[in-house]
Amino acid sequence: MRFFIQLLCFALLPLLAVAAQPYQMPAGAADHEAPDIVAGYRAIFTCSAHFFAGRPLKDILKVELVDVQGKGFPDPIIDEKRQLVFASDPHNIYRRIAAYRPDMGCTLLPPHWQLSDVPRLPNVAYTPAPDVSALAFPAGDKVGLPANGVDPSFTQLEAVLAKAFDGVTYAKVPGTVTTAVLVIKRDKQNHYKLIAERYRPGFGIHSGYRTWSTAKSISAALLAIASQQGILELDKPVAIPEWPQGDPRRSITYKQLMHMSSGLYSGGANSAAVYFGGQDVVSAATGTPLEVNPGTRWKYANNDTLLLMRSLRHLLADYLRYLRFPYDELLHPLGMHHTRMEVDHAGNFIASSQVYTTARDLARFGIFLDQDGVHQGKRLLPEGWIQFVSTPAPARPVVAGEWGYGAQFWLLDTMQDVPKGTYTTYGNKGQYVTVVPGHDVVIVRTGVDPNGIEYKQDRLVVDVLRALKQIP
Repeated sequence: MRFFIQLLCFALLPLLAVAAQPYQMPAGAADHEAPDIVAGYRAIFTCSAHFFAGRPLKDILKVELVDVQGKGFPDPIIDEKRQLVFASDPHNIYRRIAAYRPDMGCTLLPPHWQLSDVPRLPNVAYTPAPDVSALAFPAGDKVGLPANGVDPSFTQLEAVLAKAFDGVTYAKVPGTVTTAVLVIKRDKQNHYKLIAERYRPGFGIHSGYRTWSTAKSISAALLAIASQQGILELDKPVAIPEWPQGDPRRSITYKQLMHMSSGLYSGGANSAAVYFGGQDVVSAATGTPLEVNPGTRWKYANNDTLLLMRSLRHLLADYLRYLRFPYDELLHPLGMHHTRMEVDHAGNFIASSQVYTTARDLARFGIFLDQDGVHQGKRLLPEGWIQFVSTPAPARPVVAGEWGYGAQFWLLDTMQDVPKGTYTTYGNKGQYVTVVPGHDVVIVRTGVDPNGIEYKQDRLVVDVLRALKQIP
């Protein structure tokens, strides 16, 4: 009965609501503990985890929502028929709605929208994903691993996988929660083979999780594809239509945004108003002033990535092409059919974080990177682009013993025993796609590490390579 009463309250909301102004916060930053942000967090995570990843609410509450539990918030309500999720704060003041579309993933409605606005959300329909169960990985899902998930030719990886999931060995502070570890190796016939694969209970080859900032690396690849196609030039100033002629921000280049060196004011890694508040990407990313000259300061900033994708939409000048671009040009060609790049209510990709995918799709992305951006003999990324993204950003000096930063990728070769040139994606709560050039190895680790607990991916990389007898 409680379920139906709550659902009725949300259904009546359009009749009770008054006109409201669009929700906008400077730089898209917001207090993560604010009740409207927490309610939005619970709505969007429940929506993506349930409708896209196929996970039950009972486990979502324990895993995806663990950091916002115990605050008195009522459980989110899942409307299976309409594919909606409703969430509110303990006093039912802030009521948030997340809507799912099979080919778009989930979108959080902004506070000034009503339930009747759901049909306005952008939507692109694709043909169903092909059945690739009989095709060998990475083109398909056939791998032939035994029950323990370790290729019999590499039994030494069994001990590494056990440590990867124990919550202690690769944790700076005990308590990491690993959801998947995959190790891919290229053989002498130039075939990539999945030699180790293990999942946390409740996760599997077709059930995934949010990439968080690993999305930045995927977005960088999309910008590279646009460069390869002649749509933009990475050395040229970024095209942002909201910046008028004569605006000093118009001197910022694509490369400076890639290097996190825009010089713009931002909330850094705080984009909670966009991620969980319902603010649109454009108002958050394009409305901030310069603090320092472009290229002179390194500052990790979600908005630098969001600006890259804002520019891509502008240059494509075709809304439908923009919505299809990631799928037509990268994801589907690589076989990443279980990946969704989610959008805000205005149809802008929230491309700094909000991508839902699986560990195997991330592995396919890593293989593509290890092939220097060439897929099935066709070059998708410009020649030299991998070297560019894995070279230290000019404004961030290399420091031994600290992770370095390239261009929307992190650099691990500053860490002890990690081979030269090793680079990785890095998403909050432990989402990593690590490439070890010259060693023919890609390592994927995904997790739901609680806030404040960090996974030591560089140590996992070293142990994998030692188990493969590739380093002393």
